[in-house]
Amino acid sequence: MRTPPPPSRYEEDGYLPQACAITAERVTDFPFREELPAELRPRLEDLVRETGDGGDVITRLAGWKLGGWPTWHLTHPTVFACSDCATTMTLLFTVASDDETGVVVGRWGDLRLFTCPADHRHAFQVDLH
Repeated sequence: MRTPPPPSRYEEDGYLPQACAITAERVTDFPFREELPAELRPRLEDLVRETGDGGDVITRLAGWKLGGWPTWHLTHPTVFACSDCATTMTLLFTVASDDETGVVVGRWGDLRLFTCPADHRHAFQVDLH
């Protein structure tokens, strides 16, 4: 009787992406409710109710993304200041655990990379949310 091979690293731990097709999709995401002006928050809450399934599919888009707004589903919004010039950093890239690649970030979180909009040569900041 033959022993089956051990599971590969991506099957075992979720550290490596599984082979999949990448589909680029242009989407509109919104900032966290608390980052909006007070007069716009009720309209966003209505939109979330109309399009969601009980979750916040408007301000927390699933998958990996370039740019857009960071999600704040675990904490209140935080400002990341550039360590070189103190400019407020912007979101460059998000790797989310809830994607078809099979990658698991932390305990099913998001790995986010922030960049300085004033100078691309300044250091990035990495955040696990």
